[in-house]
Amino acid sequence: MTFLFPDGIGANRLIRLSGLMLAATLMAACEKAPTNEEIFVNPPANTQFEGDAGSVVLSKLSGRAVCFTTDGSDVSYAGGDCSGGTTATYGGSIELACNSGETGTEVPRQVSLAFEWQASPLGGPTLENRDALFFLNCDNSGGGVDTDGDGVLDLNDNCPADFNPDQLDSDDDGQGDVCDVDLDNDGIEDAVDNCPAVPNLDQADGDADDIGDACDPDLDNDGIDNELDNCPVAPNADQADGDGDGLGDACDSLFDSDGDGIEDDLDNCPALPNADQADSDGDGIGDVCDEPELVGTDKFFNDYLDLLQRLMDIMQCQFNGCQQPDGTFNWTITADNSDLEAGSANWKATINTFFPPTALMTFTANNAVLDGCLGNGSASGVLNSSATGPLNTGNAIEFQCGGLTGYIVMRLNLTSGSITGGYYDAFCLESECDATAVRYRITGTDADGELVYSREVLDTLLP
Repeated sequence: MTFLFPDGIGANRLIRLSGLMLAATLMAACEKAPTNEEIFVNPPANTQFEGDAGSVVLSKLSGRAVCFTTDGSDVSYAGGDCSGGTTATYGGSIELACNSGETGTEVPRQVSLAFEWQASPLGGPTLENRDALFFLNCDNSGGGVDTDGDGVLDLNDNCPADFNPDQLDSDDDGQGDVCDVDLDNDGIEDAVDNCPAVPNLDQADGDADDIGDACDPDLDNDGIDNELDNCPVAPNADQADGDGDGLGDACDSLFDSDGDGIEDDLDNCPALPNADQADSDGDGIGDVCDEPELVGTDKFFNDYLDLLQRLMDIMQCQFNGCQQPDGTFNWTITADNSDLEAGSANWKATINTFFPPTALMTFTANNAVLDGCLGNGSASGVLNSSATGPLNTGNAIEFQCGGLTGYIVMRLNLTSGSITGGYYDAFCLESECDATAVRYRITGTDADGELVYSREVLDTLLP
């Protein structure tokens, strides 16, 4: 006996997204270590300080352990620890000063750095060394010039002519925000940038109001902000919505695909003619295209897959705008930040090994309640760089929905990010369910690419 689940079940989509995420996570580890010029920006190497003291701020190394010396000696670094000699750990700025009795107008100070950098996913971190020379005026203890009077000497000031004691530099380009001519660092100067605070190299402006689409709060310029507009890309100040579907008439595509006289957005079966709109089981799907109603263990299994897909969709849209997974993939939803009614769910992938490159993909539900259905358990697997590997539960997953309660075990095989085999074992405890576990084995896909399952009654109970 074979079951086709028309809505795609979601598990296959879960694995495709996890495969994309795996690739993104591995790629994120391939950034080259910054150069001297990228690190020594404020001020740059070879700066001559006007006074007997100066401050060096490192760029591109925030949040990273960096060991340094300022006297030209070698930097001591081992496993993140700095020790020996004059070695110190970077903590926001490196202060240079003349020693007692030291004289001269160009007294050198060599700043030498050591830090670890993960340059490739195929190996461990490498030890990087950088150095730059600076000069102090040990004959002048006046502190140098501060043109704008903000307490930061000109040679250290990222905006020497504009008062900015906070030295804020949002795009980390060495120029303070108050004097930066390109705040969003998109290559277009603020004076001509239609979105100066948001990168938008294309300068797209669909409503020609001189505010770029990337930062325009009213894309169609109809006086209603996008988040309140039922048709944000077409002007409709009256917000008319004749069919009450939440989509404004100005952009509502009112089609009748099956030619039965009922518009698609109102038709309970838009792909097949059914002018009578018969719906015997009252589930909102017309009889002519409604799958037979599932009962017992089959309904229990289908409800479980529906809950899994809902949880994945909520996390995907909550944390990544319904886009493809990103390279920092560790998302958790709770009742405080989502539609979840109680408990929590987490979906993440982390680098497992760099050689060969693999990632551990895990989905966990902790008493997660959504639409009255409860799931509690986890599944995980180690995928290689082609998103191939297993996805299995450890202990049986506890599940309750629609008056049915029981357990689910997952044993799936993945190839290139898609399910290519394996099975789910479902055991429902209620009288209307099978007395033992039922195995839903994946046998392939249908013409629409949706998973096809066979049904086999086992002689076992779960868990």
